[in-house]
Amino acid sequence: MQQNLLEEVETYFTEDTVSQASAVVGENERGVGKALAKIIPLVLSSFIARAERPGGVEALWTLADQATDTGGLPELLTADRLKRRTELMWGLLGENYGPTISQIAEGTRLKSSSVETLLSMVAQAVLHTLGAHAHQKELSAPELFAWLEQQKASILEALQLNTSSLNPPAPAPRYEPQSPAPLAPADVTPRLGSERDYRPVAAPATTSSAMRWALLLLLVVAGGVLEYLFVQNRLKNPAAEGVPVSLVPAAAATTTPTPAQRPAEDPAGRYDAATGNYIYDPGRPITLTLVDGTTQTVGVNSTENRLYAFLADDATQVDSINRTKGWINFDRVYFDTKKATLTDESRQQLRNVASILKSFPNARVKIGGYTDITGNVLANLKLSEDRANAAMSELVSMGIPLSRIEAKGYGGKHGVADNATPLGRAQNRRISIRVTHK
Repeated sequence: MQQNLLEEVETYFTEDTVSQASAVVGENERGVGKALAKIIPLVLSSFIARAERPGGVEALWTLADQATDTGGLPELLTADRLKRRTELMWGLLGENYGPTISQIAEGTRLKSSSVETLLSMVAQAVLHTLGAHAHQKELSAPELFAWLEQQKASILEALQLNTSSLNPPAPAPRYEPQSPAPLAPADVTPRLGSERDYRPVAAPATTSSAMRWALLLLLVVAGGVLEYLFVQNRLKNPAAEGVPVSLVPAAAATTTPTPAQRPAEDPAGRYDAATGNYIYDPGRPITLTLVDGTTQTVGVNSTENRLYAFLADDATQVDSINRTKGWINFDRVYFDTKKATLTDESRQQLRNVASILKSFPNARVKIGGYTDITGNVLANLKLSEDRANAAMSELVSMGIPLSRIEAKGYGGKHGVADNATPLGRAQNRRISIRVTHK
């Protein structure tokens, strides 16, 4: 019997789970169930639509694979992951994101922030389900896509059924999602836009593992509240010391980008024997002000400043002849040893790069993955390819269209240092980015 993807995702949201979620967010169970009935097929259809576009199959497979790296679904629903799933859904829905959230909120009488959190939870549930299925059946990216295509008709039927009473959305300004406050009190989360009339059918009821979800929801609330308090403190005290990056909303609605400050040609660094990584010296702290008014406090030699300087300088053009030129190493992106799993601290730099790319909407980039020359050549090539794809997928999940990014692994080719020493090998194990179009 063929597995039904829609039903598999629905089994995560049992009656008890909906009840617990409703109690924590202060919403009524009927409204939460109705919202899930609409959101689940919406998320599934959005992923299928993305997979049908160029490069989408590999990107979706990578995201699904990463969603199963650290265990079951409850362990994955952290505040940080829900934030990344919000960014992913915003990237998939584009300008329809805000109106969609608003219409579901009005029709179900939920707060818009609660609908946004449910959307992020469903996105994680879908990716976890896809990843688990791919692992269980040992499916390649094309095979997983073929299975998705078999599910398409039933998903679209459910989507149509649950959107039959929707009024056409009114034109709305471009919406950028707030940092999701998962299952937080109403006075903690901001509301999203206007609301519309929506009456989806009731969600299917299933039974399983309510207690672990209850504990999970309480943990997510704590994470969301702490994250909110941390952000509020940063807003009150925006001056940052040292090199760590922060994104802070600017007071003005329109801001002139700051002129780029030129980084050093060859930044210094050191070898960290404990991790086996090459630690770059980012240089003195500077502040980049992007066109949307956000700021980044980064080092003058950082990846962010190098990328920003290249994109902001009209006199600097992409070298279309020598494609070995123009590569910029990520200086704070690392992976678990011999794996393509990004470390948690690496995602901050990728978020910064995503914000910079959003400020230059015409720019297209390529991600390159590299290893040292020790070990098996083919294994190194695959590892470098997987790492490049992992970085690309992370940027896609942060709202950068897949049409603007490509990724390729080069294995031990194009080394920048001597492989005879631990220091040189650490420098050769890297992820880089190159602007291919401005």
